[in-house]
Amino acid sequence: MLIVIVGAWVTWVRVPADHRRRPWAEDANIFLDEAVRDGAWNVLVHGYAGYQHLIPRLVVAAIYPFFDVVRYPMLIFAICSVLVGLAAAAVFWLSRDLVPWIPARLTLSGITMLLPLATQETIGNLADLHVYAMWLMPWLLLYRPRRWSTGIAWALLAFTLAMTEIQCVFFFWLIPFRARRAHARAFPIFVAFLVGAAWQIVTALLFPRATSEGPLSIGSTFLGWMVNTVIPLVQADPIAVRNLIHSSGLLVAWIILTPIAAATVVALWKGTPTQRLLTVALILGSAATYTGSAWANSQDGFRYSEFGLDHIDTLIVNIRYGVPSGMLLSAVIPLATAILVSRARRADAATSPGRRAAITTAISVIACIAVVGIMGRGDLHPYSLRATVAEWPSAVIAAMDECGSARPPDTVTLPVAPWRSLTLTCTDLLSLRR
Repeated sequence: MLIVIVGAWVTWVRVPADHRRRPWAEDANIFLDEAVRDGAWNVLVHGYAGYQHLIPRLVVAAIYPFFDVVRYPMLIFAICSVLVGLAAAAVFWLSRDLVPWIPARLTLSGITMLLPLATQETIGNLADLHVYAMWLMPWLLLYRPRRWSTGIAWALLAFTLAMTEIQCVFFFWLIPFRARRAHARAFPIFVAFLVGAAWQIVTALLFPRATSEGPLSIGSTFLGWMVNTVIPLVQADPIAVRNLIHSSGLLVAWIILTPIAAATVVALWKGTPTQRLLTVALILGSAATYTGSAWANSQDGFRYSEFGLDHIDTLIVNIRYGVPSGMLLSAVIPLATAILVSRARRADAATSPGRRAAITTAISVIACIAVVGIMGRGDLHPYSLRATVAEWPSAVIAAMDECGSARPPDTVTLPVAPWRSLTLTCTDLLSLRR
């Protein structure tokens, strides 16, 4: 419960207060608009942009009979803040077998709350909540429930996550490594995941995404991963990132990758077979989630190799696609610390107790504090694209005044970040004032 509270509070305070009064993207012009036009529960499994968005539609359906439209963005931000706290608590629990050292598990929770890039577009909105589905899925598929009841409960989450983000399908390859009789209580999780994944694939075939200009080159994909996943682990301000690239190229990215590479070697060398499997899933997942997002939304701004980093001012920097990718990548460090601490304690138990474990634990604590501290520091100067539009409450009140005038317009248009809008009839708008 404490992790949930801390996660919700941290998420709530990460952007300026006035940014919480601006709705983001599909939260208004898709999820709210379709709920108004077609009924919130009727569109629960409607495909949009190539995949299902179950959690956002569930949230809108749940609050639809009660919320006041004037407070809509603030309510959504609050709900999303709680959901981030729940995601942080979930990864703390799901990692307990593979990351048994509590400080390392707390670091995983900290990564969930503090990844600097999340401030720019991801936190506080339903449209980008799916990034936390990608982050949670490998932990969920490798979790070993103790009881059938908990297996079924986690299966519901697996289905919901798979029905919220199509890229969760990538992690299907983990199931054959865990589908054993000894892991029978995890079978409901596997089945629920596969049902949700199959539903997503069918949706992608029936409602194909039309926003891509085709696959990117390997060079542009790698450079994009370095620019949008690796560097934002410590710096989320796009102006600062561009300045770093102008002054030193990708040197900062290579420096950041050095401890991550060392942690990967440690985990693969010293870890148990399942910990090694998790390590591979984290590294491949980081690459796959960025690649899938960038390729599905490819445009000239992602062609880093073709244009060259000398033209970084005209290329995309710190896009949200780096958020789940960065979470998965940075998780290798707390995983490696947990492995080292466990091995040191076992070694001390067999020989002279205390010394090796104490030194290893101290070093590991420093590593975990560094991960959380660097991410937290990188979030001290939040950058959010919500400031591109006017505040929602004042715009809604002004639109209601228009609708209540002697000659009301047929429709009114409300501002939605970034650079979008929502058009409602006066009848629909006034029906949302409660």
